[in-house]
Amino acid sequence: MFETGRSLLLAVLAIRGKLKKKWKNWTGNQTATTEGIFVPKSEDEITSLIGKGVANRWKIRPVGSSHSFNSICVTDGLLISLDYFSKVVDVNSDRLQVTAGGGITLSALNIELDKHGLALPNLGDIDSQTLAGAISTGTHGTGKNFSSISAAVVGIRIATGDGAIIEVSKSHNPEILESARVSLGAFGIIISVTLQCIESFNLESLELTDSLSSVLERFEHEDNQSDFVEFFWYPHTEIAEIKINNRTTDLPTRNGNIQRFLNDEILRNASFGFLNKYWKYFPSHVPGTLNKALKVGDSRIQIDRSYRVFCSKRRVKFLEMEYAIPRECLLEVFKKVQKIIENLSTPITFPIEVRSLGPDDIPLSPAFGRNTGYIAVHVYKGADHSSFFSQIENLMRDYEGRPHWGKLHTLSSRELMTLYPEWEKFALIRKRLDPDSHFSNDYLERVLGY
Repeated sequence: MFETGRSLLLAVLAIRGKLKKKWKNWTGNQTATTEGIFVPKSEDEITSLIGKGVANRWKIRPVGSSHSFNSICVTDGLLISLDYFSKVVDVNSDRLQVTAGGGITLSALNIELDKHGLALPNLGDIDSQTLAGAISTGTHGTGKNFSSISAAVVGIRIATGDGAIIEVSKSHNPEILESARVSLGAFGIIISVTLQCIESFNLESLELTDSLSSVLERFEHEDNQSDFVEFFWYPHTEIAEIKINNRTTDLPTRNGNIQRFLNDEILRNASFGFLNKYWKYFPSHVPGTLNKALKVGDSRIQIDRSYRVFCSKRRVKFLEMEYAIPRECLLEVFKKVQKIIENLSTPITFPIEVRSLGPDDIPLSPAFGRNTGYIAVHVYKGADHSSFFSQIENLMRDYEGRPHWGKLHTLSSRELMTLYPEWEKFALIRKRLDPDSHFSNDYLERVLGY
C-alpha cells in the first residue's frame, strides 16, 4: 500500500508537473492537456505519483519519446516520463543480459551495448523510441528468422496501481512476463527491462534501386537466403529499392559515415522534406518528379556495426499505418495496395515499406504464432489520409491483418480479440495488475475493451 506522510514529496512533484501540462506527439497529430507531465527521479516518486493519480481518480499513462502516431499516450490525467530512468543499470557478461531503465532510448541503448561487446539481435528502422515504449507497442524490424525487440525481453520491473513494484522474469511471475513484453502500457509503469542480447556484430548492407518486378522476385529469394531483407516501392512508378543486410566478419568500410550522412541527411531528409513541401502545392508533379529522380541500377554497399545499419534518422514528419498479415499473403496484398493507390485522387509521396518477420509467442504481438509480413503506408504530415488509410485497413481486414499498436488504425476490441488466440490470457493478467483501469485511456478502452 502507499505510504502516508509524503505531502512534501508530492508538493515537489506538483511543482515539477506544473512546469508542463500540454503534450503532443512527434508528428503533432495527437495532443493532450493533462493534470501534469511528471518526470520522477526515483522509484519512490513513481509510486507516489501513481498514488496521487489513484487518489484523485486521474488516469495515468506512461510517455516516452512520443513517437506513436495514435492516441496511446493521450490522457487528461497524469503523464509519467522516465527520462531519469535512462541508463544501463546492470550487465551480465556471462549470460549476455543487460538491464536498462525504461526511459533509455534505443539509440543510447545501442551505443551502451556496443561498449560491452553486445547488441540486440534485430532492430527497426528508427531508434528514437524509449525501450519501454518500443516493447510496449511491439516495435520490430525485418528478417524471416528473427523476431521483434519484445522477444528479447527476459525481465521487467513494473510499478502497478496498488503501489507495488513487481519483478517479472522467467523465474518470477513468468505468466506475467509473457504478456508484459507487449503490454500497451496497460499493466503499469515499466521501470526497467532486462534484455537477452548477443555478441556485437557487423552487417554488410546492399541498397539497390531496380525495377519493381525485379525487386519483388529478389525479395522472395533473399528472404529465404539473407538475414534481413525489406523493400520500398515508390508509388506512381515501376521502381523500388531493396535493402539486404547480412552478418559479416569484415571490418566497417572507411567511408561509411560519409555515405550515411549523404544518404540519410541530404537525400532522405533534406531533399525529401523539400520535395514534400513542393508536392503539397503541386501534387500533380509527384509521378513525374519521382520517375526522373529515381534511377534503376543505383546502389550503395556499406559495412558497419549492426545498429548503425539497421537504423536511420527520420526528420521528415509523416503519419503511418502498418499491418501484420500472414507471410504467405504478403505480395498478394502488396499488389492490391498498388491498385488502391492507382485509383486515389491524390498522389502518395512516401514509399510503401514491406518487411518479413518470424513468429513469436507473445499474446498481443502482431507476429504471434505465424510467419508475418508487414506492410506500412505513410503520408506527409498534414496530408489528407482518410480515404487512403481506410481502404488499406479494409483490405487488411480481409487477410486477418493485425495493426501495429503504436500506429494509426481504427480497429476495436471486438475485432482484435478474434485476431489473437491468447487474448484472454492477456486480459486476465491486466485484470490482476490493474483491476480498476488506472492506466487506461480512450485508446485502450477501444482496443482492449475497457
